Amino acid sequence: MIYRVRAYHLRASAFLAASSALALGFATPALAQDASDTAAESSSTTAQNFGSNEIVVTAQFREQNLQDTPIAITAVTADTLEARSQESVTDLGNYAPNVSLSQASGIQGNSVAAFIRGIGQSDSSFALEPGVGVYIDDIYYGTTFGAVMDLTDLERVEVLRGPQGTLSGKNSVGGAVKLYTSEPDGTGGGFVEAKYGSYNRIDLRASAEFTIADGLYARISGVSKTADGFFDRLDYGCLNPGSGFPTTGTGTDGCKLGTEGGQDMQATRLALRYAPYGSPLEINVRADYSTNNSEAPATKLVYADNPNVRSYVEGDPTAGVPFDSRFITGPKSYSSYSTYAAGGNYTTNFGFPAQFAPGTFQASPTSSVESWGVSGKIDYELADNLSLTSITGYRVADGTSGIDYDGSPIALIQAEFGYRHEQFTQELRLSAQLADGLIDTTVGGFYYDAKDRINGRQHIPTSMLNFIQDDKVTNRSASVFGHLEVHATDRLDLVGGLRYTDDKKTYNFGRSNLDGTPPAPTDPTNFILVGLNGQKDTFSGDQIDYRVGLNYDLTDDVMVYAQVSTGFKGGGVNPTPYVPDQVQTFGPEKITTYEGGFKSRFLDRAVTLNGAVFLNDYSDIQLVRYQCPTSAVPACSIPSNAGDAEIFGFELETVIEPARGFSIDGSLGYLDFDYTEITNPATMVTMDMVAPYISKWQASAGVQYAAMFKSGATLTPRVDWSYRSSFNTNSINSDYNKIDGYSLFNARLTFETADSNWSISGAVTNVFDKFYYVALAENVNSYGVVTGNPGRPREWSLTVRREF
Repeated sequence: MIYRVRAYHLRASAFLAASSALALGFATPALAQDASDTAAESSSTTAQNFGSNEIVVTAQFREQNLQDTPIAITAVTADTLEARSQESVTDLGNYAPNVSLSQASGIQGNSVAAFIRGIGQSDSSFALEPGVGVYIDDIYYGTTFGAVMDLTDLERVEVLRGPQGTLSGKNSVGGAVKLYTSEPDGTGGGFVEAKYGSYNRIDLRASAEFTIADGLYARISGVSKTADGFFDRLDYGCLNPGSGFPTTGTGTDGCKLGTEGGQDMQATRLALRYAPYGSPLEINVRADYSTNNSEAPATKLVYADNPNVRSYVEGDPTAGVPFDSRFITGPKSYSSYSTYAAGGNYTTNFGFPAQFAPGTFQASPTSSVESWGVSGKIDYELADNLSLTSITGYRVADGTSGIDYDGSPIALIQAEFGYRHEQFTQELRLSAQLADGLIDTTVGGFYYDAKDRINGRQHIPTSMLNFIQDDKVTNRSASVFGHLEVHATDRLDLVGGLRYTDDKKTYNFGRSNLDGTPPAPTDPTNFILVGLNGQKDTFSGDQIDYRVGLNYDLTDDVMVYAQVSTGFKGGGVNPTPYVPDQVQTFGPEKITTYEGGFKSRFLDRAVTLNGAVFLNDYSDIQLVRYQCPTSAVPACSIPSNAGDAEIFGFELETVIEPARGFSIDGSLGYLDFDYTEITNPATMVTMDMVAPYISKWQASAGVQYAAMFKSGATLTPRVDWSYRSSFNTNSINSDYNKIDGYSLFNARLTFETADSNWSISGAVTNVFDKFYYVALAENVNSYGVVTGNPGRPREWSLTVRREF
């Protein structure tokens, strides 16, 4: 056992006192403000809304001003999302401190790698739980697969940082991302919008709201987004005649086989709202459907060195071209030699090359998702101080992802999988105000039931594997919870919360040869999988989470808070066993966070400054171990609870409005991750390493100025900058999976008519055409390969919008 002495419990009380003092120090400029000044303006400026409107959030089960909520939240309105050119969930992390939301590596299919304060999940396997909860209109979405969602027709986005174990519940150990769609309110109107840009990009959006009858309103919205791929797949044989590789393209597009990174997505949403004036009853029903037939994520070969893998030469297993750096295109070129087809000869431990002759397997270079869902929310006021809320949701996501892991014409690892996620959720809340408004409380229950399936073909010749996988997963979670706020004085609130959760997950394994028969010891391939077909295992466990804290209003515009909160990420079953004895369960990750923070406005509310400082006691971290000496196959890849860590960090967010129409916003995040114990050296993780996707520093800034003409029309230029320092994408840190720090700049210029009915915007993202990676998939020891997913290059767009 490798360990380091911990001092969490000795430091906890001292930390809370210090963090409160730090909050007071940050808030000092506001203390000199005259009370009459703070009451002079009733609007509530927020760090993401440029002071134009108050943002109301519901993180504590009731509507509260963002500035009055004692939680670290970045809340973003639809106008701000548009101004920053944020169009997908993966764009949200650029402007929220200590938040990383990105497209996962290409081998994970259409999924998101979501991390908040260094805690999350990048593997899309249904066996693993997300560490960041994603919610759509308070409906929990239970997987990272298909979570790269479009931000169309939203009212707001809330990014909650830190464990939300008692409030949001399921797997929100790092935090939560909550999307709230626009709801009809009887005001009517709508918009149509068209955009054209780089790579033949064409976006069409529209939304309309209307009244069906008195108290019954509807809103319908739709979006279509298409664009060519920005990443070229090149024909190696065509570009390198005489290399031993044939030309595989049709020749209709020169030496180009196709592209990656292209987009083809359409979606529609319908919202119905029943809210008669004066009635205690409100019903909201939503339905949505989307189809995404986009290309596979752009995947570039970064490192190649495996002499045991060669191009195919019939009848001669030692001939051919080895897999090496000749297949790496220029270091900053958006291209690869991917074919998505089998082909290669394998000279080590392999005597049946004909099994893997060229053309025996062709994966599709796509990453598709078809999803739909329906939800219903019922709010009923039982009395003036008592209300009942029911939230019901059903959602399905089906998709297919093709993988060419080596990025070359030689087959190293190739696969094509189908994914299906089906879930039902039900939540009930009973909220009350007691003791003449001195107490706000909510009690309730939550139920989650999911059925998942992953099936397809996996082709790993160097491991003598070429099999059909068909795994089925059932996932059930039930919890009861309570939340309490005691308004001890007109300035002091005491907060408490408790949640009990019971989880159960069963994983059923399906493994067969290509002809459908189960693997047998005499098979030339897949013989190490003997006995796995039909195996299953179940993880079950329960957990109690709590939250205790207080917040105090130093003035009408300065609030400080301190709290202790817990959360967990559920356990599961190893999804990648080679033999039956590797079918094993693992337990949940757990966290206790000690946090202090402040929310403040000063200088006549021209400046908003919010901040938090925290210490995470992170235990039973799920790490993959690669050595299993007691197994029938000593090599393995098994998630296990094998580490504890301490994470210290702080966050600042601000908006400054020096003059009408002029705003400056910014954020700063810092994370310091230290392992305190590694309980299983077979993970190959050492004490000096850090968890994946942790940047020590993150920062952002934006500037905009709305210049008004005499006619009343406005011209608004805006520039945004975001930065993150280097990070690793694998728990076993190495230079092969390290992404260097980078800065990105976006710019936008918008003209809006005096009546606000028409607007035209020109935007450029990645202004300086920075080449960078959002993910790296590294497997040098086993396969001699590293591939990376480059971020999008510089792109321009022109948007015309009509409000009515």
